Amino acid sequence: MMSTDVDTLWLFALSSKCQSLTHLNTLFFAFLILLSCLILNLIFWAHPGGPAWGSRKWRHPTSPPIPGPNGLPIIGSINLMTGLAHHKLAAAAQSCQAKRLMAFSLGHTPALVTCNPDVAREILNSSTFADRPAKESAYNLMFNRSIGFAPYGVYWTTLRKIAAAHLFCPKQVKASEQQRLEIANQVVAVLASNKRSDIRVRDVLKLASLNNMMCSVFGRKYDVSSVNSETEELKDLVDQGYDLLEN
Repeated sequence: MMSTDVDTLWLFALSSKCQSLTHLNTLFFAFLILLSCLILNLIFWAHPGGPAWGSRKWRHPTSPPIPGPNGLPIIGSINLMTGLAHHKLAAAAQSCQAKRLMAFSLGHTPALVTCNPDVAREILNSSTFADRPAKESAYNLMFNRSIGFAPYGVYWTTLRKIAAAHLFCPKQVKASEQQRLEIANQVVAVLASNKRSDIRVRDVLKLASLNNMMCSVFGRKYDVSSVNSETEELKDLVDQGYDLLEN
């Protein structure tokens, strides 16, 4: 009985040894994976534009590099989007000598910015930017029927032709000239009557724009200088729509 117990002890010793080796192997492989990820991130970070553009270069090796700041590993140049982002982006483009086109990384998202109006016009006039970003709120409000949010295609081009032929044609613009002149005179009168007190110019211009739209679409006129319950309700509805689109 004693010899049998002694003979089986080596099994426990071997199993414990194997468990120890397995645990060490797991730690070793985890360390190798972590080290590989760290080295890969450093390689991506060293690429012009930062880690996002480095990983993109790995997938598309033939694409030419675009100059830009490296930023920080993993997070890239996300710090450029704080505060006055347009000033920081312009300064970064100036320092990198990349005012025509600058690449930078927002985490793992590649981004581009240009300080050149000709390049911006070429980019924005391409078919890639024909559609606005898809927003669920815009679909719920307008069901993709508005010219501002409808996807690019036959429906949108038809709307554009109708607007160009019937709404923004020279004859129609000339016909609504008196209407715009009246609204402009109302705005000037409101600003002149409040010259000794504080006034939010933005609210006056929003009301004038709303008045112009209501005149053009529904034939309803509102006085910019006076606000009634109907005007307030209409303003609230428009503000709610803008809030939904912004969020």
